[in-house]
Amino acid sequence: MWRLALGIFLCILPQRWRDALRLNESVPWEPATVLSGFVESLLALILLLYWYSRSVTTWAANALDSALRGGPESAVPGQAIGFSALVLWILHPLTWLIAYFILEGLVRLLAAAFTDQIFGTFPLAFIDWFYGKATRRPPEGDSLHTPGTRAQLQSVFSTLKEKIIVSRLPELEDELVESTRAGESFVKIHASRPKPEWVPPRVVRIGDAYFRLEQLSPGKSPRPFVFALRRLAAGVPGRSVILYQAPRTLN
Repeated sequence: MWRLALGIFLCILPQRWRDALRLNESVPWEPATVLSGFVESLLALILLLYWYSRSVTTWAANALDSALRGGPESAVPGQAIGFSALVLWILHPLTWLIAYFILEGLVRLLAAAFTDQIFGTFPLAFIDWFYGKATRRPPEGDSLHTPGTRAQLQSVFSTLKEKIIVSRLPELEDELVESTRAGESFVKIHASRPKPEWVPPRVVRIGDAYFRLEQLSPGKSPRPFVFALRRLAAGVPGRSVILYQAPRTLN
């Protein structure tokens, strides 16, 4: 329990800072980040409601008080005063700041729950990035291959979209379509479920034949995942070869 509680606070740190603590294997980062994102969004939402009640009520009351004393607001209808206070609240920088943390918490929660990605909070990530730029710190470790924020967000939303599609479809047996072009043999596997390890140009073994995964493409329901493979002239056995159990034997 204490590890989970510790992870809820530490997961807001950038990846580099978490690695320096050497707690990667002792802390359940995914569930901790889910809870951390939920708590962040919930606290920010409560703060937003409090800020709304204090600011809008105070601004409207001050405007009405000024109108009753014959101030400039006396020429403004009472309903317009309340609406103006609401508009001012919406445009206030503090409102946008609090709303950002609501959104950030949701993104961190969804990323950890569905893609196992641990996102720290942006202010600390920006401090780490700025320090790295100021000191000309070279990338090291995983940061050499870490995609940008935009790519990471695209990956999160793409994974969420994929899971939504899968949840609506029945699990069906794969369908294999064979073809021949220019003397080469090709196979397209139409699947109702994604295959996370199938990343081009991985080699796939089907029976006694070896194929190279050439392309992933969207298909039609109920098998929206299409994997295009090209048959290899010779086998390349090894640990990196994907062993695929085809629903039928290829010729």
